Amino acid sequence: MGKVRLVILAIAVIVMIAGFVGKVMLARNTSGGTIADSVGSVVGSAMKGDVAGEVGKAYLTQWFNFSVLSIGRVEEYAGYEPEEGNVLIDVVIAELCTFDEPIDMGTSDFYVDADSFLEYVYPIDPLDGTMMPENFKLAPKEKKEYHMVYEVPEGAEGLKLVYTEIDASGGEGATFTIDIEDAGEKTA
Repeated sequence: MGKVRLVILAIAVIVMIAGFVGKVMLARNTSGGTIADSVGSVVGSAMKGDVAGEVGKAYLTQWFNFSVLSIGRVEEYAGYEPEEGNVLIDVVIAELCTFDEPIDMGTSDFYVDADSFLEYVYPIDPLDGTMMPENFKLAPKEKKEYHMVYEVPEGAEGLKLVYTEIDASGGEGATFTIDIEDAGEKTA
């Protein structure tokens, strides 16, 4: 009974979002469970436009679902320390392939943007097995959780994590952003 309620709630949320952002893309979920079972409560799904996100919420894309589990500043990561004048932001993300074929994933899928600098910041190179590989395949129904560590200028303003969906034709779809301006010190 609980799964039925969860599915009804997920459908209601998707219908509400469709009313606000227009055309909604319902990605195929081949996980055998609900999206909420897989990555968290579904909040955003859009074919085009912007979706403002939050830590802990799940988002549907054309190919996969993702959820940012946590964001926080760290002094170092796996022995790596930022250059003077920079800070490290550790983002923990979960991804679930909802497509019926393996999809190519990697660190270039998510970047940090800010009001105070012109170039996007991509994660530092993976230092250990907890960090997202530069390139990997995500199989149907497969869920992976990784850290991505970004080195950004100290005092940068308007920090946000960004994922821009690329559709099958190579065009841009929805852009998902999650504010990380208030990323505090990571405690664990």
